[in-house]
Amino acid sequence: MNNLTWLVSVASLTFFMQSLDTTMLYLAIPSMAQALHQSSLSMGMVVVSYMLTVMVFTPVCGWLADTYGYRRIYLLALGLFSLGSFLCAAADTLTAIILARFLQGIGGALMLPVTRVVILKTTLPAEKLSALNKITLLGLGGTLLGPPLSGLLITTCSWRMIFLVNIPLCLICVVLAKKYMPEQLTSRMRGKFDTIGFMLVVPALLLILLGLLGIGKHYFTGMWVIIFFLIAMLLLYRYKNHQDNTNDPLFTLSLFRHRTFAVGIASNICVRIFIASVPLVLSLMLQREFNYSPRGVSIIMLSLASGSISARFLLRPALIWCGYRCLLLIATTVSAALIYSLTLPGLNGSLDSVVILIFILGVFTSVLYATMNTLTFSELTNETYHAGNSLLILSQLLSIIISVTLTFTVLHYVNYAANARGLENYHVSFLLMSFGLFLCCFIFLRLDKNDGDVFVQETQK
Repeated sequence: MNNLTWLVSVASLTFFMQSLDTTMLYLAIPSMAQALHQSSLSMGMVVVSYMLTVMVFTPVCGWLADTYGYRRIYLLALGLFSLGSFLCAAADTLTAIILARFLQGIGGALMLPVTRVVILKTTLPAEKLSALNKITLLGLGGTLLGPPLSGLLITTCSWRMIFLVNIPLCLICVVLAKKYMPEQLTSRMRGKFDTIGFMLVVPALLLILLGLLGIGKHYFTGMWVIIFFLIAMLLLYRYKNHQDNTNDPLFTLSLFRHRTFAVGIASNICVRIFIASVPLVLSLMLQREFNYSPRGVSIIMLSLASGSISARFLLRPALIWCGYRCLLLIATTVSAALIYSLTLPGLNGSLDSVVILIFILGVFTSVLYATMNTLTFSELTNETYHAGNSLLILSQLLSIIISVTLTFTVLHYVNYAANARGLENYHVSFLLMSFGLFLCCFIFLRLDKNDGDVFVQETQK
């Protein structure tokens, strides 16, 4: 195998490890809650803490990699991720797990961005779509393997084992990275880290998130929520003026002048808010209302992952056939309809029907994710890949955090405030997801018919 193939393998294994960690955690939440004497609905911070840390440290990744070397930062990330995983497995309290997830998140913030940028900078335009698709395709193996492996480990051993699985995978990545990961990709050293930009952007993102949490859980009065949003907007406006006068800004906002990049970021935020928590809500519903064992739920999650992997073989011909705009509209509409169908009475308790429906949902959501991501990179260059990649990851993480926190909020609110019980509680969540996802179609209407065709045309050659 050539060096590019090995680099794709490293990136794929990194994505595999992170997706495996997430899918196993979703399935293990009820078991973890029982062992820690907590309610399942109080475990949201275990998921959010990791995502929040990744969001905070992602902006630092590009500067660290350019300054200290891609291989060195990647190996550091693997070490932190391994240590955090071990501490999660050893934790005896909810607080200890949350703190360990913060450490794990620092490693996660540096791992995937480094590998993705290496691939983007070392491949020809004709190879980029194929390389990115391979990373996601092979990485989705974590989503495929996660449910059955999690069910097996929880049933036969303990929920702690889902974190220990990460350690041997990190060791494999260390061996491959030492041999094939380049140390530097540019002869120009980055300037000083944009500390001012970091201190403006990160607090702004946290205040936006805090305001959204305040709306959902009523932690703050409406006045405080408005204040949070106003301060966040002021910080972002201040950053806009700051980056215009900085040689090496944290993010280059001029990227949003590209329609494909702007639509890609906006759609990643909105679409993921309404899709990201579907597996979580489905897992909770099946275990709490239908008394499925973790192993039984893993069959359905396996179906979702199988659909996601199958879709990757359809992505290229689908893009060639109808283009980015049309494919995004089709995938969004069908995905919204499929999520709505999870509320239909005929599906209640019917494992076979749910498995088939979830498989189809996996196909269309996977196409939707892959198409949005590649569209975002379609007009970027070697000089802008780092900034674009960091903004893409931040948008994805922010949306997942919002999705998870709002999901637990809706479940709490409907359960207690609206006096809904049983399946009705979860059906309300699916209805909101379906309606919100359908509204995302209006974002894709901003695209022209030929937007993103640079990847498709290069693929056809």
